[in-house]
Amino acid sequence: MGAGVYLSAKNDTEGFRLPINPEEINVKRAGAGESFKIAKLGSVNVPKDPELQEFELESFFPARETHYSNVDFQEPQSYIDKLNRWLESQEPIRYIYVNGSFSVNEMVTIENFEYCESYGTEDVDYELELMKYVDFGPKQLKIEKPKPDKKAPPKVTASKKPSRQTKKLIPQTYSLVKGDSLWKVTQKYTGNGANYKKLQTLNGIRDSQIRKLPIGLKLKIPAEWIK
Repeated sequence: MGAGVYLSAKNDTEGFRLPINPEEINVKRAGAGESFKIAKLGSVNVPKDPELQEFELESFFPARETHYSNVDFQEPQSYIDKLNRWLESQEPIRYIYVNGSFSVNEMVTIENFEYCESYGTEDVDYELELMKYVDFGPKQLKIEKPKPDKKAPPKVTASKKPSRQTKKLIPQTYSLVKGDSLWKVTQKYTGNGANYKKLQTLNGIRDSQIRKLPIGLKLKIPAEWIK
């Protein structure tokens, strides 16, 4: 069995194998170190946790049955519909690459999906950008109450009124760059892309506009997202 690429969702209950393998399987992982200049020492680099892995796939969906396809023929539209549904629902999917020089088996999110009809063949060329998904959630903090001291009477303290906040938070703006999405910008500021609806509402973006946001668009960032 040759090398193959598989994509699936909903605990692997739905998915498919790419009919035509990409010419290249790319894995990108960058460090996140910061450089500083220290007097009498010069520049130093402070290592930090690396960035999330990114994966890029480029291939095509054949318009008709071919002898070099890896799977039984399906219309290109069936692949496009699944990928668009996964992208719009912002749900993580599983990306598997096996039987190559290395293997990949990761939960990822779809960061970008572009496709077009190949001139003269009706085949559908596509580009798919994926990013590793790390599951996270708030942990419940268990607080143990101290046992009361029977000898000492409880102290009574007057409650203090919270101080009034006098400084008004001013929303920051962010300009979109290539490959950005509301999910990706929200992930950058909050660590959870699923909060993108708040960013969408603040900027008056309709659902039909989410996948067509122009590069350079300035987005207002909710004040509470700014540290």
